[in-house]
Amino acid sequence: MSSAERLSTGLRRRSLWLTTPLYGGMLAILVLDVWATAFWIRVGGSLGSLLALSAVVAALVLGVLLLIDARRQWLLSAPPEPGAVE
Repeated sequence: MSSAERLSTGLRRRSLWLTTPLYGGMLAILVLDVWATAFWIRVGGSLGSLLALSAVVAALVLGVLLLIDARRQWLLSAPPEPGAVE
């Protein structure tokens, strides 16, 4: 996305003081979800399997959201293309 497109769509990069704690919190929750998955797999049984599956889904969704937002922040911070009008 060029800088002109970024300006026309009104997208702005989130400030670093907000992004860093947000990513830190999301990573902490992701680690907790992975731990919960391992725990419920060890518990086993029908309840353990169901809760392990839900923990896997939660970890995958959170991981995908984290990667999508990190990619968006990276693209918004890219320098303008040569010859682009701001």
